[in-house]
Amino acid sequence: MKLFNFSEPIEFEGLIPGTYNRWGNDALIFRINKGTGKLSTKYGTDKSGDTYGFLLLDNKPLINSYGEELYCPTCAKILSIGLGREQVDPSIVDTIKYSQELNNDLAYAFENVKPMLSILEDGYYLLTRIKMIPTDGDGNFFWNLSDSKKLYKATADVYYKFHISSGTPKFILPSQGVNCLNEERVNYYLDQIKNGKTMTGLAYYYEGFMSTLLDGHHRATAAYIENKSIDCLTIIKVTGFGFNQDKKLDKIYAGGEIYDLNLFSKPERIHGYLKKIFDSKRSKLTTNEVEQILKDCSNVWSHETIPTGYDFGKRNYPDYLSIAFSDMAGDVSDERVCEVMGRRDDDAEFELEMIYKILQLQAPDKAFELSKKIINDANWKVLIEEAFRYLASIDSTEVEDIFIKYLIDSEYDPKDICRKIADEYLNNR
Repeated sequence: MKLFNFSEPIEFEGLIPGTYNRWGNDALIFRINKGTGKLSTKYGTDKSGDTYGFLLLDNKPLINSYGEELYCPTCAKILSIGLGREQVDPSIVDTIKYSQELNNDLAYAFENVKPMLSILEDGYYLLTRIKMIPTDGDGNFFWNLSDSKKLYKATADVYYKFHISSGTPKFILPSQGVNCLNEERVNYYLDQIKNGKTMTGLAYYYEGFMSTLLDGHHRATAAYIENKSIDCLTIIKVTGFGFNQDKKLDKIYAGGEIYDLNLFSKPERIHGYLKKIFDSKRSKLTTNEVEQILKDCSNVWSHETIPTGYDFGKRNYPDYLSIAFSDMAGDVSDERVCEVMGRRDDDAEFELEMIYKILQLQAPDKAFELSKKIINDANWKVLIEEAFRYLASIDSTEVEDIFIKYLIDSEYDPKDICRKIADEYLNNR
């Protein structure tokens, strides 16, 4: 007797309201049964015992990752471009290219994208819309992934002062080499942006803060040039499930989020199918398969450089730490600041630091006022150096007065970092 009788290869399971997602939009959860598995993540070791991970499309690697860090959620990953989407069967690429369409109705988008979803491997997935930042998480142009190995800090969760921020899908990796960049296409989309059009794409969540862009490279390039985001219809795989203290299934994990199974009408069905999929160990590659992938890559790899027809220097985007700190900070209202400053415990110290970091990025005027409160409150000397460093980045007579007053009122101490910051600031005025 079969445990479950699934009649549809792609089946809607439920809707997760945007309030449960850090990216703020609704997510639709669905199940793939008897998918082709042409888009999947696989792991294995070569003959030397070195560990590799591959994001595969039609058995061709889009992205390669290296080392034991693959199994560490807070370890940054070393990545390189694989064979790229250009090496894949064109019919599969066409399925990807024509599957996404900007539409506010997620249910409509789900129906429209179904032809593409059939290439996924069996399991549960989320479908959602996320405004992606077209960088590598450190402010660099997203299409800078080459065949040379490179450490991507944004591929890991952030561990800071004994607190962990799970990765939020926010940045993108390319799925094809930069040699595919077509300047005419970029110029076409630049004109569209100037006419008010939003750039769109199709992405598949990778790890940490990173997703792989399956379609929309030229739109994302135009968005980067104009310092815009790209609205990505994003596929996120459910990667695990958890139990409560009574060993009863109560949660699933996807895209850095933890979802209570009470959100869904048939939690036992989700658990049973996930367990079946995870027990199958389909993600494991044999040594010979790993060796063949590496051989295929070595036969076509050629070092690529980014075309120089555009300025691809760093833009004014948040980096992965800013996103992580924003997630950790939560509410940054004036009321929250007052409440936190009124407490004196380790949690309050961490909370105020996170709030302060985010205000520096999102509300400089409020950050300036909070800097003065920190400096003038003896209970918050733990953050005074950070306040001085932030103020020193502002060209202002008020900052000058604050620093002069500090130098006059404080006793001389050669180890006082704040005094050194104030001296340097005043000497450069």
